[in-house]
Amino acid sequence: MHWLIGNSKFGSIMKFKLFFAIAILWIVGCYGQEISSNKVFKEIALVNGIEFINPKYDQPKFSCGFLIKYNNETFAVTAKHILKIIKPEKMTTLLLENYIKKWVLYPLNNKSEIVICDKLLNEDKSELLEAKSTYDNDWLVFSIKQNSSNIIPLEIRNTPLVQGEKLYVVGWTRTMENGPQRVYEFEYYKTISNRILLKDILVPEKFGGLSGAPLVDENGLLVGIVSNGTVDPDSNKKFFSPCSVTNLVTFMENRKHNK
Repeated sequence: MHWLIGNSKFGSIMKFKLFFAIAILWIVGCYGQEISSNKVFKEIALVNGIEFINPKYDQPKFSCGFLIKYNNETFAVTAKHILKIIKPEKMTTLLLENYIKKWVLYPLNNKSEIVICDKLLNEDKSELLEAKSTYDNDWLVFSIKQNSSNIIPLEIRNTPLVQGEKLYVVGWTRTMENGPQRVYEFEYYKTISNRILLKDILVPEKFGGLSGAPLVDENGLLVGIVSNGTVDPDSNKKFFSPCSVTNLVTFMENRKHNK
């Protein structure tokens, strides 16, 4: 009789341990799942592939980019501040000559679809890369030498953002090596200068690698470029804050008139 009672207790303990192990695996699995939005866009995201004259600085995959269509021309765009991270020490200004041999962009899920950049249109040998002002207009815009991709160039939105509307970042984080573009969901809070402050809805655990990715609205119109964070002086809270494309539009308009 004692043996039966002991055996019964043993069976209950084993069942509890099995249940506990399954529960732990389920929790770990849930946390391991990638968080992203159900919103679907056509293929619009790219990553950068950068070859330096000194190959030790080469970056086969670094941060994101995209294409824009403006005045019936297509251009490649990414974030300017990425140069701060990957540049050789002697590269101090926004001048690629003598340092960068080739700059391409491609979709991470189809590496054969390459966009080859031509000239950096906002090149400026007087602009210091280490200056804080690098983040003010945090974009690089290239003319295109060759485009063998099926990526859709984005058009720029020309109407004001509305507080509370949903906005989306499309791209890949640093740890991703393949797979389709990811979509992350935010809510528009406010604009401070040329920074778009966003509230997180469905976002990755770590934002690293998304620099240069497009920020688009529900209709896929471009409103910003992933850049950095900004402290809201009213709440003293730091917000994810892509760079507005307002000054990019001004730059493109001035370029058109100066042609």
